[in-house]
Order: sequence, then structure tokens, then C-alpha cells
Amino acid sequence: MTSRERRGWIIVGGFFIAQFFIVGTGYDTAGVFFTPLLKYFGWSRTQLSMLTSAISLAAAVMGVGVGWLLDRTEARWVVTVGAALSGVAFLMASAAHSLAWMVSAYALLGVGAAVCAMTPCYYVLGNWFEQRRALAMTVAVTGIEVGGMVMTLVCTYLIAHIGWRTTYVLMALPVFVLVVPAMFVLVRSRPEGVSGIAAGAHGAHGVHAAQGAPEDTQSGLDVGEALRERSFWIIALSYLTYAFGATALVVHTVPYLIGLGMTAERAALVLSIALGLNIVGKPGFGAAADRFGIRFIYGLNLFTVGCGIVLLLYARHPAMLVLFTLVYGLSVGAPIGLMPAILADAVGLRRFGSLSGLLVTLGVIGSAAGPIAAGAVFDRTASYAGIFELFAVALLIASFLPMGCVSYRERAVGASPAPQPVS
Repeated sequence: MTSRERRGWIIVGGFFIAQFFIVGTGYDTAGVFFTPLLKYFGWSRTQLSMLTSAISLAAAVMGVGVGWLLDRTEARWVVTVGAALSGVAFLMASAAHSLAWMVSAYALLGVGAAVCAMTPCYYVLGNWFEQRRALAMTVAVTGIEVGGMVMTLVCTYLIAHIGWRTTYVLMALPVFVLVVPAMFVLVRSRPEGVSGIAAGAHGAHGVHAAQGAPEDTQSGLDVGEALRERSFWIIALSYLTYAFGATALVVHTVPYLIGLGMTAERAALVLSIALGLNIVGKPGFGAAADRFGIRFIYGLNLFTVGCGIVLLLYARHPAMLVLFTLVYGLSVGAPIGLMPAILADAVGLRRFGSLSGLLVTLGVIGSAAGPIAAGAVFDRTASYAGIFELFAVALLIASFLPMGCVSYRERAVGASPAPQPVS
């Protein structure tokens, strides 16, 4: 292993820590704070659902600006500031006395996550790795699931014993003690003497490289051509449907299970195990897509997520709860990785950055709206059954859509004139 590769893997470790303590800890633990905040403030579930929506929307707004900033500023300074903002966000949440303050704290967490752990991760690792770029990125972002799995249990225990305010303070400590120094000491935009390798790693080149496909950035459709194609809108609709339902369940599964009579600790354990299974599910579905085809496996993945939600509706029965945890846990994270792959197959790499950005925006809209919709339905009906049924049906229908996608290569072949027989 060369010195560059060794340094690159050290940077991977730094981003793993950032994903663990910022994204995994901040977003995936929202559900365990749900019931304590309900009891303390008396807010509605619709209002509480605004917290995770604030993370998503703030991260989306910051995404383009962070990419622009990374092209002009050393990444070390960008990610260090982002980590510090995330720590401040946890401290703000600990001092909240109003809904507006708490929403602002979670919005700041979304800003910090975007500036520290999202776009910079792909940008920096894209510059440091060439041969094993996909592996490096996958290892780094796995910190999200590991963080969610561990911190869901830790936060549940801390809330029960020392209260939610002190728990938020303790969530800030590792950010300041571990993440901020790691980002400042370890991260560099690119190796010394290297200029502009994968400088657009947050766009077409780097994102698709993370899927392991050939890096021919000139083949494919322009934006206008892609937007006129059925395949793009099929992918957009299916991904929006996924984001709408899957994100809502991350927020509402724990309060739903508590409503079924489960203790907060056991409900958190179910969510923790489901998040942990993502570590197996993400690469598993990715390997299957390479072998059996991205369109079939992406559709199967969405179908499996929908089946998981159906099982959740019968979670009063222990066997169904176990099946939900396995089926949903193994499948729910994979569409995040498969969506860029099916998009690249459909439109190519020529304008992949712009087109994937449009889909990510739709996903963010879905992930922001889903938790609020679930909370609003519960507030009106005192039940999650109706909205969960809607999520399940929508995903089961959406799972058939990817089979209608067509590769841009197939269109090119079909549009080519047939060879004329030689007379």
C-alpha cells in the first residue's frame, strides 16, 4: 500500500467518525426523542415531525453552495466549520424552550451535516482514491448506519436516566472532542502535487464512480434530452415515493411501537437492529444489481421496503415484528445507493451531476414531507394505520415502475439505421 493510499484510508476513518456522530446520531435518533418531547412540551406530532424535515431541507439548500465552496477553499476548513456547527446544534437543542428554537437547532444540524459529512465526503475521497474509490466511499458512509444503530440505544438509555436536555449535551461532546479535531487534522482536499483529480467528485464523475461504473463522462444524454425521456421521470417518481415513506418510518416507528404497548427501550432496540441491518442490506442489494440487473433489483428493493411496512402494521404479533425488523432493515437503505446506478444506466454520465441533483432535490422534498404527513394523520385520527397503509401501497406500486426504464445505450442502438445488405 502506498503512502497516498494509507493517508486516504485515514481520511476515510475521519469521515466515518463524522457520519457516525453527526448524521447517524443526529437524524436516526430523532424517533427516540419523540415521546419525551411530546410529554414535555405538548407539541403535536405534526409539529415534532418538522424537526427531521428541517434537517433535510437545510442540507438540501446547502448542498450546491458547499460544492461551490469546496472548489475554491481547502476542504479542511470547510469540514471543520461544519463539524463545529453540528456540535452547536446539539447544544441549542438542549436549551430549547419553544418549537421555533428546536426547529432552528435541527436546521443548523442539517447545515452542519451538509458542510461536514455529506458533499465533502464524496469530494475528498474522490480525489484521494482511484482504484478503490467505491470501497472507500461505502466504508465512510456506513458510519451513518453504525451511528444510528449504536446511538439509538445509547440515547434511549440516557433520556430515561438523565433527561433529554442532558442527553443532547452529551451528544455534542464527541462532536467537539473527536469530530472537530479529526476533520482539522486529517482532511485535505487532495494529495500534495495533485491538481483537480476528481475535482467534481460531488457531481457526475465522483458519484458514478462510487457505483463502480466506467468513468466515461462524455457518453449519455444532455439535460433537455433526459427530461424528455420516460425513464428519468419513472426514476424520479419511484425515488420520491421511497423517500416519502421510508423517512417517515425512521421518525415514527418508535412512537408507533410505544403506542402498541412496547416500552421505549424495546422500541428503540427494534429501530436500532433495523438500522444495523442496513450494513448488510446496502452492499447486498448492490452486488445483486451488478449480477441480475439494476432495473430488476431496484424494483425488487422497493417492493421489499413496501412489504416491510405491511409487516409493521401487524407488529403486535412478535413473529411479525421480527419479520418487519429483518425485511425492512435489510432493504430500507439500499435505494439510496441504487438510485444513482439506475439513473446512470438510463441517462449516462454526460450530465449526471445536474440530473442526479434534480432527483436528490425530489428525494429531499419527500423526506421532508413524509414525517409531517404521518404526524398530521396521527393528530387527526389518533392512529398511524392509514398513513402506513398508504406508504405500503405506494411503494408496492412504485416497485413495478423501474422495469419501464430504458438504457440510453439501448435507445442509441435502436435509433441507429439498420445496416443495408450488400448487393
